[in-house]
Amino acid sequence: MSLTAAATPVSAQRRISFKPALVWLHRWAGLTLGLLFVLMGLSGALLVFEHDIDAALNPHLFHSASACAAPLGVDAAAQAVQAQWTKAKVGGVFLPRHEGGSLRVTFKAPGMETGEAMLDACTGALLGSRDRSAIGLGAQYWMPMVQTWHLNMFQGKSGRLAQGYIGAAIALLLAVGLYLAWPLKRQWRRALRIKLNQSAYRSHYDLHRSIGLLAALPLLLLALTGFYNGLPEVVGGMVARIADVGAERRSIARPALKKDESAISWGEAQAIAAPYLQGGATMAGISRQPDKGLYIARLVRADDWQRTGTLRIYIDMRSGKVLEAIDPLSGKAGDRFLAALFPLHSGQLGGTAVKWLLALAGLLPALFFITGITTWRLRRKK
Repeated sequence: MSLTAAATPVSAQRRISFKPALVWLHRWAGLTLGLLFVLMGLSGALLVFEHDIDAALNPHLFHSASACAAPLGVDAAAQAVQAQWTKAKVGGVFLPRHEGGSLRVTFKAPGMETGEAMLDACTGALLGSRDRSAIGLGAQYWMPMVQTWHLNMFQGKSGRLAQGYIGAAIALLLAVGLYLAWPLKRQWRRALRIKLNQSAYRSHYDLHRSIGLLAALPLLLLALTGFYNGLPEVVGGMVARIADVGAERRSIARPALKKDESAISWGEAQAIAAPYLQGGATMAGISRQPDKGLYIARLVRADDWQRTGTLRIYIDMRSGKVLEAIDPLSGKAGDRFLAALFPLHSGQLGGTAVKWLLALAGLLPALFFITGITTWRLRRKK
């Protein structure tokens, strides 16, 4: 009896001390990661409407001056960029997203590591160009800068990996906050009520807690899908442990193309991928990867979740043989799950209402950061 009696207060004490430890973790994780969370949220809110904002800021880049029945082929687009930048290495040609839109060509050239040229879809005339990694005050640089910050904080591959771990840390911060704010039974109405005619501390606390309860799940979704965007191999491996996953696209490669070695043309790669344009599918573009000996055609299915297309056709640059056609939407359960993560994160899956919901969710970290600091300071004064 004495041993049982002595053990009870100890276990009770451990249960009591567990919550203060989580409060401490939530507070200091919020203060440490809060500003990053705010900047990620604000940049993400803009990127939900990235193409619309970019086109509004730079209409001359996104609209062809000429009208024609069909756009230029990818061969002609690649040659037009080569004529402008003789030492350019064209990496991708992307067809217009809408009627009257421009062709987009990505390339590398001396002094321009991530070049992007927009061409008139009918004549191939250069509408404008920019380096997507450049930092400048011109309107043409604004949305690429926002995207680069959101993806890797201007730190390249290492920054992208860091963003993945930051996404996981933010998900933990949100999960702890949700646990701390979760009300007891029959107290949900009180937990979601915000009374402003009370002490400043209580008003700020109510605002932080109530909005947090309402927004925790969408923000957790964004944080976890951000974790995937930064560390796709890690998440892919985790998913493969519990669900069937098909071919790994990163393992599809051939020996690198040598300097003077012959290869099929852009137009031939486009023709090879054409038979896969069935059931309303359209060609989004073709990328060229000589270091892997590949052309990759990107196709948008009629029921696609992603505007750049989830269907990929991998083509041997030397022989023109189709090495693999990866269609996650028709694949295994794990493939469909992984294919949904980026469209969910970017607002491409679910229509306009979901876009506005995600944009609103991107503004909320600023509210949590401010009310978290003010609540902490007001509590210290109290």
